[in-house]
This record gives sequence, C-alpha cells and structure tokens, in this order.
Amino acid sequence: MIYESYKDARVAFLQAARDRPAVVSEHPLNGAQGREGEVLAMDVAVIGEAGAPKALLVVSGEHGLEGLPGSGAQLDLLLRMPDPPKDTKVVLVHALNPWGVSHGSRGNEDNVDVNRNFVDFDVPYVRNVAFDEIFPFMCPQDWTDDAVDLAAANTKRVLDEHGGAFVLTGTTGGQRHEPTGTNYGGAGPSWTRRTLEQIVAEHLASCEKVAFVDWHSGFGGHGELFHLCTHAEGSEALDRVATWWGRDAVTRNATAFQGAGGALPNWQGMFATSLQALIPNAAVAGSVIEFGTFPNHEVRGAIMIDRFLRFGRTNKSSKSQEDLREQMITAFAPADPAWRSAILARAFEAHQKALEGLAAW
Repeated sequence: MIYESYKDARVAFLQAARDRPAVVSEHPLNGAQGREGEVLAMDVAVIGEAGAPKALLVVSGEHGLEGLPGSGAQLDLLLRMPDPPKDTKVVLVHALNPWGVSHGSRGNEDNVDVNRNFVDFDVPYVRNVAFDEIFPFMCPQDWTDDAVDLAAANTKRVLDEHGGAFVLTGTTGGQRHEPTGTNYGGAGPSWTRRTLEQIVAEHLASCEKVAFVDWHSGFGGHGELFHLCTHAEGSEALDRVATWWGRDAVTRNATAFQGAGGALPNWQGMFATSLQALIPNAAVAGSVIEFGTFPNHEVRGAIMIDRFLRFGRTNKSSKSQEDLREQMITAFAPADPAWRSAILARAFEAHQKALEGLAAW
C-alpha cells in the first residue's frame, strides 16, 4: 500500500517491521517537524542475521516528493518477503529525507538535494555554469500559466546552442552555488548524508557482498520501472546486475532524457555512486530504479513548481497554490490505483530478482 502522508507511511513501516520481527532503529531529525507536526526520522529495519556476509540494501525518499511510492515498495517487501537465507540480511532504510517526504519537496529542510550531497567538500567546487543558463527560466520568481512552456522553449534554445550534455548537466547534474535553486548540493554534508553513512557503517561494513536498490519516481513509462544504473560499462558490477534485471534494462540511461540526442548529465554527489567508497571491502552492485510516471516535460514542470512554492514570489496563474501543490505531487506519486498496483508488483519482482542474484553470487 502507498500512503498519502509521511506520518501514516512511517507508522505502517515501523509496525510491519516490528511484526516480522525485524531489528528496528530510529534516527530522529532533531529541530524539525513534519507537515502535520509529527516527528521526522530516518528508520531502519534489518531482517536476517546481523553478521550475514551478504546484504540487500533498499532505500527510499532521497528526493522527498518521490518518497511515498518507495516507502510503499519497502512496506510491501516487509509484508510479503520470505525470510532471507542464513547468509543474507535485508536492510531497509526508510525516508532518507524525511522532511522532504513529509512536506512534499524534493529537497530537504535546507533545500539541499541530498542525492547531490555525496561529494568531497574538501575539493574546490567547479561552478556548474550550465545551471546558470537554465536558472532564470527553470526557477521563475513569478508563476504563470505558461511558465512550463516558456521553460521548454528556452531549454530548446540552450540545447541548440550548447548541446544535450550541457542542458542535462544544468537541469539535473547538481550545483552548489545557488541555495534556492534546483539540485542544490549544499555547502557541507547534510544530516541525511551523515546519518546514512552511520547506518551503512553499522550494518554493511562487515559484509562481503552488497546488492542495493535506490527507489525514485518520475523517469520512465507510466507504471514501468526504469533503471538508472551508474556502474561503468564493462565493469563486473554492471555485468552482475544485468543478470538480475536484464542488460537492456540497466544500460539504457540515455533514453530517459527525451530530445537530448543520447547525451547524459554529469551527475555529482549521488549516493549510488558513493556507496562503494563507504564499504571498500565489499563487492557492491545495484541500481537507482525509477517508478515511471509521466512524460519528462510534466515531471520537469513539477520540479519547477516545487521550487516556486518554496522560493517564488507571486502566483499569477489560474491555479491556486494548493492546486499547484497537488499537480506537483501527482507527477511523482499518482493516485491512480492501477499505477500503484503495477509499480508495487514490479518493485516486488525487482527485489526478488536482486535477492536471487545475491544468493547465486
């Protein structure tokens, strides 16, 4: 089941984890409250032997707006998954960005995109000049009925001038110089990053083999799964996940970006690309997996709304603030029962394939 609020989703996750029973730990986000005044926390449920040499790590809610479908997939796994083999444990980390899940924003309480925050802050930042090109129209101060269309037209202009990789790096690669902008990577390690690194150290540092699934939503066909796999071409990790989910599934990143001519962004600070460094003694393989919702321009419009609702000046459109919020949420977590049923079934299958692959590894 996919719940409509972080508060209800968290209660259901914790209850299901304790009913299994799993070993549960709660990591509160001090100094912040949820949309309904609730406690915010990153929660962990571990099923299986603590010292198991193999682990499946499943995380949700890095981008808060995308957290409720990922939470639903974790809950479904808790309720339906048989106990893992003796040599395997399942580590579920619920709501990496609890403030964003609760308040309905991709960013955290400081507008940090926590999936662009896993960078080495001791290395001097090279300004993402591509973001500077797209900031004026992707982050408008005033919201109008044609804001998304104007952004699309300007994006096409920048694409024609600079190419697909430039545009994608500007719109989704990550930047650290505009705190009110999209994909803001922050000025230092976020609470999410620090807490998740502690969880990884506690539960995965002694493992020999770790599979992972990092749930998101937006990219891909409606109700389908889209793997954004960051393993390098020709790597052992890519070959491994190809046996789990299919080579075509894990090697089609460029098809997520319609109209970009096969280009990819230069992503900075993603958790999926940093996990191996956090557990250097383990072999690591897995993927970001998206629940497909709507075409890219609709999803991009929802990201623009998110930023406007947090930092914009005046709503000059024919829609109310609440209508804009509902449009934004629908883009990442559609209420359609058929969509929800489809993605939960496909998520359970993806988890099962990862566990089967882990057993054979």
